[in-house]
Amino acid sequence: VDDTRYAESRARQLASRGAGDALIRQTLARAGVEAAVADDALLTVAPEAERARVVVERRGPGPKTARYLLGKGFSDEVVASAVASESGRELG
Repeated sequence: VDDTRYAESRARQLASRGAGDALIRQTLARAGVEAAVADDALLTVAPEAERARVVVERRGPGPKTARYLLGKGFSDEVVASAVASESGRELG
């Protein structure tokens, strides 16, 4: 199986299920995909910030959504930005 095709397919599948970049990288690494190939695969999915905003729009802003996003492998910065932009204030 071609690692690049597998990585891209798996990254798209995980991203469509609401996974952040860290979770996608971790899953690909566990499958034996090299870090550089995983990074390239992430370029084929929507940016992490965009994916986080979709989740926040669906679940609503707030601490519960922030914890959910963090658990799904989104970065602290992306979570804070996505939740704050939807709520109109900083998360704190």
